Amino acid sequence: MPEDLEVPTKQRRRSGGAAARRQARTRGPIVHLPTAVRNIPTYEVLDQEGLERIDDTAMGILETIGIEFREDRAIEIWREAGADVDGQRIRIPRELIRKLIKTIPQEFDYHARNPKRSVKVGGRHMIFGPAYGTPNVIDLDGVRRQATADDMRTLMKLHQVNPAIHYNGGYTQEPMDVAVPHRHLHMVESSFLTTDKPIMGSGQSAYQAEDSLAMARIVFGEDFTDRNVVMTAIFNGNSPLVWDETQLTSMRLYAEANQAMLISPFVLYGASTPVHILAGTAQIVAEVIAAIAFTQIVRPGSRAVMGVAPMGVYMKSGSPTFGSPEVALMMYVFGQMARYYGVPWRTNGAKTGSKKDDLYAGYDSILKVYPAILGGCNLLTHCGGTIEGSLCISMAKVATDGRQLQSFYTMLEGASFDNMDVALEGLAKVGPGGHFFNEDYTREHLPFLDEIQDNERYETWRAAGSKDVTQRGREWCRHMLERYAEDPPTLDQAIAEELRAFVTRREAEIPSSVS
Repeated sequence: MPEDLEVPTKQRRRSGGAAARRQARTRGPIVHLPTAVRNIPTYEVLDQEGLERIDDTAMGILETIGIEFREDRAIEIWREAGADVDGQRIRIPRELIRKLIKTIPQEFDYHARNPKRSVKVGGRHMIFGPAYGTPNVIDLDGVRRQATADDMRTLMKLHQVNPAIHYNGGYTQEPMDVAVPHRHLHMVESSFLTTDKPIMGSGQSAYQAEDSLAMARIVFGEDFTDRNVVMTAIFNGNSPLVWDETQLTSMRLYAEANQAMLISPFVLYGASTPVHILAGTAQIVAEVIAAIAFTQIVRPGSRAVMGVAPMGVYMKSGSPTFGSPEVALMMYVFGQMARYYGVPWRTNGAKTGSKKDDLYAGYDSILKVYPAILGGCNLLTHCGGTIEGSLCISMAKVATDGRQLQSFYTMLEGASFDNMDVALEGLAKVGPGGHFFNEDYTREHLPFLDEIQDNERYETWRAAGSKDVTQRGREWCRHMLERYAEDPPTLDQAIAEELRAFVTRREAEIPSSVS
């Protein structure tokens, strides 16, 4: 495996013109950003009394209404732990919940097969991840169609060379040309072959979880995998107040394997929760806290992440909406509750219901990302190209979202007095009415510049073809795929062959019609 995915640049004579300057910047080495460390405060919506009231309400929901765990073994696990069991309805004393969640680590390392790409989750640390689960794509030619396995691998390559994407997703796309029961095999294999960043596995069923974990053990070895997080998976509850059999069996497998579980109810504000920001948040907290407590019965100390992925609802049709103020407030409060319990948390990022890369796609996305950034999120998913309410990925938006992530990364660094005196030395030299463009300190500390956004004069923009953000985003993707092809990550041949043999065997064993 290469030590780093950096492409050496050829020495060029500096020439004038915006195009030449842009070319020089975009051919520089790819600098992969490490885990972001928050140096700005979190935004607090509730005071301590408010947090305690949400906690009391959530615990009251679990004690009185209860929550359904629709899986026989999970029911027995709760019965043995001391919960009140009435069929599938589980009522859990708050003292038991508090005891169980104390064993959840507040931080953990998320390992990549290239140690330089490993990241940290929890505390002041934040990582960005890509979209997942979309069955359609608007490709680099601007054609909307069903996604294929090749599209999935193309996205994985882009995530590998995107400096601000810290891990590679699981189902970056639903490969519609692969039978549903076999998709997880191609997803995990492709993740390991196309990237050396941390990856996600599947938690959609027990056999998919088992296969994902088995493939992780092939790459990392059984002992290392048992002691360290090398894979995450998302587990969605059914709001209100249901955890179903498929998710619970998969969750148990991941907990037993000591891998990180991103546990999130599927929330449609106003449809699966009350139309009340704090009542809805209390319900979601109850659903999540019951599930993460369950993981600690299975294996104390296993890594669990509180998740919230709230969406609004278009009341005329029931379709999900994004960028709503109610959802943003829920995210802020949920983040406070995660810190209240001392558990890492994740949420969704740049999603939109828009059908193309238009103004509202940007509005929706920014109004999802900012509450995550300011609310102290530790792991942000859906940071790459999602449109149509998660039914499609726009390749152009993959590019624009990626550049925006780098600006958020800079924002998280906060403001520092470091080198302030050095920077001010230039002021005496420049004097009144001068400029700082030619100062060494300026060249060494250039402010963030989004190369996809066109900041040239109108006449220059017209002369270059009047390209809009969609065209420029596709150009960025093509350019970065060229960069990837110059020096792709490699995987030990013996491991790659073992993965291929595993996938081939499991495809033969799993009927293509199995659910």
